[in-house]
Amino acid sequence: MSLSKRPSFGSASLLLVDCDERSLAALQKSLQRLGIASQALQADAPQALEQVLALVVELDHFASPRIVEQANAAGVPIIALTQHETLSQIQRALELGATAMLNKPITQGSVYTTLMMAIGLRQRLAAEQQRSRSLAEKVASRRLVAQALARLMVERELDENRAYEHIRKLSMELNRSLEDICAELVGAAVANRHEGRS
Repeated sequence: MSLSKRPSFGSASLLLVDCDERSLAALQKSLQRLGIASQALQADAPQALEQVLALVVELDHFASPRIVEQANAAGVPIIALTQHETLSQIQRALELGATAMLNKPITQGSVYTTLMMAIGLRQRLAAEQQRSRSLAEKVASRRLVAQALARLMVERELDENRAYEHIRKLSMELNRSLEDICAELVGAAVANRHEGRS
């Protein structure tokens, strides 16, 4: 998310979870002024998260662990609402997966700032998680590349650089990933070994 670009709220809304009446009224008033729709949820009532921009969870009245778990799994930002910014409240917010905290008294400016911080941080976390998964896949595929290189070096009596260049050339010619080519080469070697034993 670009810091200079406001996200499109469109038909998305904020889900106000376990908020007391006073907090709910203050949040709805601020969100209405910002042009952001909201809906209240109490005591883990069933709720679809497809059109939910973020959750605001009041820590002092929290009674909806299932919806918070679903939000975390779906990558929906969570904002913890609290009267007191104590260490225990901060730890509780982190345990719930909150990416921002909103302190009372609630103001329109603090609601908007906190919402933008929560959305931005959640997007950054999602990008880092994707990058981490991608790197893990690459690391896992390195063993396959090493096996394919070894096979070509032995079968064609090539040095490592020429074997790698051969695989890279195949990858480009066939418009397939290096890992796919290596998997095919290693798979063919395993199949040939099994046929030789038969």
